[in-house]
Amino acid sequence: MHRIARTFLRVEIACPLVLALSGSVMAEMERLDDDDLADISGQSGITLEMELGMAADRLSYFDDDSGIYLEEFRVGSASHPGESAAHVIRVDITDGAALNIEYLVEDRRVEFGDIRLAGAPGIGVGGIFLDHSMQGSLRVLPGGAYGSSGYTFDTAYTITGGRLGYRTNGNEVFLDDVTLDVEALGITLDVVGDTLELDAPRITGSYDVGAIRYSSNPANHGNTFDVSSGQALPSYGGLSGTFDLSSKTGITAGGREGEGFRLDNQTTINSASFIYHDDGNMLAFRDITGRYSLDDLRFDVTTDRRGRSALGLTLGSLEGEFNIGRLEMGGAGKSIGEVNVSFMLQDHTYNGRNYTNAVYVQGGGHPDAGPQGLRLSTEWSLQLADLSYTEDGNRVIFSGLQSWGQGDVTVNVTRDGELNGTRFYDGLRIGFEEMNAGYRINGLRVGSDDAPLQGGTELLLALGFYPAYEFEMDGQVTLDAGGASGEGLTINSDIHIRNGRAALMAAPYDEGEGEISQKGLWLTDLSYDAHVRDMTIDVTEEGLAMVKGEAWSVMDVGDLRVGDKETGASFGRFALQRYETGSSMTIVPGGAGAVCAGGSGASAADCTASGGIWEARGDEGISIRLKQIFARAVSDSRKNAFTWETNRQIDGSGKSVNNTGTRLVLNDIHTSDGGDFDGDGVEDNTFGIRTDLSVDVYQTKVVKKTDGADALGVTGARGDEKIMDPAAAAGYRYVSSPTATNLENRPLGFAVQARSQFKELSINNIDLVHPAGGPQTAVYGVKMQNFDIKANLTATPIP
Repeated sequence: MHRIARTFLRVEIACPLVLALSGSVMAEMERLDDDDLADISGQSGITLEMELGMAADRLSYFDDDSGIYLEEFRVGSASHPGESAAHVIRVDITDGAALNIEYLVEDRRVEFGDIRLAGAPGIGVGGIFLDHSMQGSLRVLPGGAYGSSGYTFDTAYTITGGRLGYRTNGNEVFLDDVTLDVEALGITLDVVGDTLELDAPRITGSYDVGAIRYSSNPANHGNTFDVSSGQALPSYGGLSGTFDLSSKTGITAGGREGEGFRLDNQTTINSASFIYHDDGNMLAFRDITGRYSLDDLRFDVTTDRRGRSALGLTLGSLEGEFNIGRLEMGGAGKSIGEVNVSFMLQDHTYNGRNYTNAVYVQGGGHPDAGPQGLRLSTEWSLQLADLSYTEDGNRVIFSGLQSWGQGDVTVNVTRDGELNGTRFYDGLRIGFEEMNAGYRINGLRVGSDDAPLQGGTELLLALGFYPAYEFEMDGQVTLDAGGASGEGLTINSDIHIRNGRAALMAAPYDEGEGEISQKGLWLTDLSYDAHVRDMTIDVTEEGLAMVKGEAWSVMDVGDLRVGDKETGASFGRFALQRYETGSSMTIVPGGAGAVCAGGSGASAADCTASGGIWEARGDEGISIRLKQIFARAVSDSRKNAFTWETNRQIDGSGKSVNNTGTRLVLNDIHTSDGGDFDGDGVEDNTFGIRTDLSVDVYQTKVVKKTDGADALGVTGARGDEKIMDPAAAAGYRYVSSPTATNLENRPLGFAVQARSQFKELSINNIDLVHPAGGPQTAVYGVKMQNFDIKANLTATPIP
């Protein structure tokens, strides 16, 4: 083995590089003395020990005369900026002509201070840095998958002590204490026609991220601990997981516009896991399998739809499917069930307009946050997706999800304060500008992919989910590190929606004969301003907890329409103001468990005796606990109120004019506990309105309402029970006296058990407002006390 000791290399590049180190290079190598030369033996192989430090003003890539500049490039020590990083490389060539490389890298940082586009002076994407120590091996053999002209690679490496960060304007978010193990054997590289083809039959590995940290102090760059206080920087939590993949990638020269390149990829996920850690509690996605196929992804340095310089990523299509075998949350690792997603992203027409899939990456972010940031000019078309949820062996499918949109997304790492009139908060800020988007769901299917479409998505309205929604949106969501205590997330957000159309209930948009306009109950001419301050998200021992510090919003519905969203008859205008403090939502694994449907009783015998049906819905499922604390009014913008307006005047364009009709106003709605129980002189307000929802997929009793044939021609008598039968033409039949075997084949439904309760709900005053006479108070003070309402609903298809 030849051993070359004490070799030091430092490269400083003073001029821009264009791909291949164009510019002046200055290298210094220390001369080997006699002692070093005495270490060289006659054995095979070479060991090279280096202290590597390298810096470059700029690395450049050009495409059709448009350029991307990677500025302030540096390689050196991570813990001692300005110094070099230690490298040990051993090279051997075997008798079989295989090149073996073993390497050890210690305490290295690779960093770009900024990324800029040639056509956008003065703004940049921001900086990226990678700290790591790495040990591994690479074996290169002649001959690929198609003959001797290619190559075969075996590689394995371990990264320890890693950090991967993104930095804008002195603020940064980074993955800290990263460990990564990867093994990939039998990778082949070939030129097939005009395509460079990389085939990886198996890539396995694991990763662990100790924490995801945030810092607003430029002096903390790349440090785990704050340089002033010595305390650990706040953490969003940690990550860990495993993966076993197979992948084939093709790279072809030529972008969508002249130069550039094309990427095609097919990947199979043989197995994987993804786990989020929050102070010892986990949100775990286990037993992940799936696949995806990426077709015709093009990369160009170009301009977006507004002529702004950008790195353009334009997609032909992307389709695939993922399955999560167990979704666990909380300290006990209890599963809510299994989730499956299938999807197809490709060009499609919605509401008469064609949408494609493209992202144009630009520098700058929000203009008031500073010169560094990320702006993504986006357009998307999710032509079709199905989301299914399986618990205790029963499956419900949210079928026919479509989504489309266009607009700008900005990304900045910001600090708390006001700049140029814009309020910023600590954390990773995601902004939305001139976003025009929408989505719709065709309906639910219970049991199988070919089960009939049915309603039931309306049961999710309590969570703010609409079956169909179209809107224009601006706003921001800022994710800060740290939850209610310790790790977690804190969210501050401002969302502004206008020209919205949301369905409270909606018929399918495609019943098998092509897409049609949906009919339903619509909130139209909708505007919505929502603000959230200091909302914390934590994985707790119990589940996933979200607690709002303060939240206020105004939803103004120009028309509540029935039928067509454009021309349907209107109930008038509705406006809802909300002001909440300390409201919360907790998602807990496990559904309703044992339920007495249609009766009462704590046991199967008692339930049956009361005329009910005892349902043991299993261990899986989801329970959602909502607590809404409606606070007393503190201003006209922060209060709870409800307005209904009719008989509005019509302007010259045929639109109704708000505040010109007759209004019914319920003002200053608030909850309370009914007294001052803590003795602070203020009426307590901690209970609020509490709603518990338990969601399961379970069999239910369905009886025929009339004699004769139903809509599918299946006959039966009034009171007969519907029993599923795959041998029957319609998949079911009616039975007058079902046997025990028949009862095992009752139809599956989307089952929701709900309970709502409050101690006291008050309305300060109810006013009638006439357009000419002004407001008149009809009722002074309304109090409702000690409500407790229970419901058990199961949605099944109606033939």
